[in-house]
Amino acid sequence: MTKQKISSKVVRARNLAIYELEKFFDYIRTIDPQLEPNQAIVLAAFVLADLPNLFKQNPELVDRIKEIATNIKLGNRR
Repeated sequence: MTKQKISSKVVRARNLAIYELEKFFDYIRTIDPQLEPNQAIVLAAFVLADLPNLFKQNPELVDRIKEIATNIKLGNRR
């Protein structure tokens, strides 16, 4: 199996996603402080898995995602 080179842009994007996920884990523990860190991570996974349903129920969220995606493609990060 050959290894594919991962671009530095992808590495930076992954690092940003990991950073934001860790903040989300911490946020979940503010909702239920008795959760252990591993439990907060599992709960976050359930939330992430359910996001498509949330988007289907809230078209304004999809519109917001499209707006952010356009800004990212144009290089106008907020």
